[in-house]
Amino acid sequence: MRELAAGIRAERKRLGLSQAALAERAGVGRDWIIGLEKGKPTAEIGLVLRTLRALGLTLQFGSESETTLRGRIDLDELLGSDQETP
Repeated sequence: MRELAAGIRAERKRLGLSQAALAERAGVGRDWIIGLEKGKPTAEIGLVLRTLRALGLTLQFGSESETTLRGRIDLDELLGSDQETP
């Protein structure tokens, strides 16, 4: 969740959006965005997906070595992951 939160925060900032502006786009409250960006482990998945959509991002599932947040950012690139895929 922390990696997802970091990716969301980075993309919001890259787009020049305030937390309030992202909240409005996603149809959630600013406090919810704040919690999400802090890595709140109990964030409702439907609202997380709506927030990703508001940023133009998608979530792709795969094996642990293949799973990345795709769209305008790549979490492995963002976080400087050194892990090699098999």
